[in-house]
Amino acid sequence: MKTRILLTALVLSTCSLGSVFAAAPTLPASSLVAPGGYMMIISRVSLGFNAQASIVTVSPEGKEQVKEIDFSRFSAKQMAGNMTEVHKAAMATVNQYAADGWRLVSVVPSDVAGGGNTVFSQTIYYLEKK
Repeated sequence: MKTRILLTALVLSTCSLGSVFAAAPTLPASSLVAPGGYMMIISRVSLGFNAQASIVTVSPEGKEQVKEIDFSRFSAKQMAGNMTEVHKAAMATVNQYAADGWRLVSVVPSDVAGGGNTVFSQTIYYLEKK
């Protein structure tokens, strides 16, 4: 008899809990996504035998645009100047999108040392449009 009462109480509490969740308002999937979406601006530098640098813009639709940056390396002083040019190009790109209504929400730097003398460095700027 106690088992029947316990099962009945369990069923009733489950039903009442279900009605609470059924009455809760739900948001449409479109309201969970920012109206303009997010985009990334990636500042990439690869140092090693074949030094390269670029600014990559990834739109909310996933389309990629690559701007190559001249990254000739002759001396440590020239390399430092080149790194400054890459950072300036990245900031100019971020500022261009900020002027168009995009808001910078995060900056993520990373450096990776590869085998031999290769070093890869990138900074990812995440932007949001409201």
